[in-house]
Amino acid sequence: MSNNKPKTYRALRHDVVRKKQLENADEVHHPNDKTKQVKRVILNFNETNKIDLKILELFAGQGNLTNLYRNYGDVTAYDKKHLKTGDSFLEYHRLISDRKKFNVIDLDPYGFPNRFFPDIFLLIDRGLLFVTMPKPYVNILNGITQTHLISYYGTHNPNKDEIIEKIGLFGLCHWRKIELIDEIDCKSIWRFAFLVEKVKATEYTGVRNNAKNLFIPPSLQQKLF
Repeated sequence: MSNNKPKTYRALRHDVVRKKQLENADEVHHPNDKTKQVKRVILNFNETNKIDLKILELFAGQGNLTNLYRNYGDVTAYDKKHLKTGDSFLEYHRLISDRKKFNVIDLDPYGFPNRFFPDIFLLIDRGLLFVTMPKPYVNILNGITQTHLISYYGTHNPNKDEIIEKIGLFGLCHWRKIELIDEIDCKSIWRFAFLVEKVKATEYTGVRNNAKNLFIPPSLQQKLF
C-alpha cells in the first residue's frame, strides 16, 4: 500500500501554472501588462532625465521585454534557459564584482526575487527598478517557502505593504532611497516599479560625520589620539 498522499487542489494548480510558465504562456507571464507599465514608467522617467539608458534584464525569458527595452537604450539581458545568455544569479554577482552600473533593472524571476536583495542596489545609483513579486498567499507555502519568506520579511505570509516597506529597507542597506512610482496587479503576481536614488548617509539621516560625535570605546581612544 502506497503512503503517498494525493496532491491537493492548490498543489495541482501550482503544477499547471509552472508548466505554463515554462511554456512562456501569456496568461502567466502577462506580457501586455508588463509592456504597458514599462512604456508608461520609462516615458515619465525620460521627461526629467535626459540620459542614454543602460538596461539590465534578469530572467529575460524569451526576450519579450528585451525587444521593447532596446527602444530605450543599451540592453544586457540574461536568461539561462531560453536566451542561453547566462545564469541571471551568477551574472548578477559578476556585474557587482565588475562595478557595473545601470539606469534600469528588470528583476523578473519565475519565483520570489528575494535572494537578489539587498545587493541588487549596488548596480544602480539613480534609475528604475522593476520587480515581479509572486503573491505569497496564492502560492504553495510549504515549510521551505515559509522559512524563506520569514528570513526576508519577518513573516511567512507578508502582504503587499510589508513587502514594499522591506524592499525600501533593503535599499537603505546600500544607501539607496526607494520610492514606489507604479504597480500593477496581475492575478498571482504584483509588478512594482521603484525610483532608486543613491543618497549620502549623513544627509539622509541628518547626522554630521564629525569625530566629536563618534563613540569610540575607551580601550581604543589612546591608540587613536
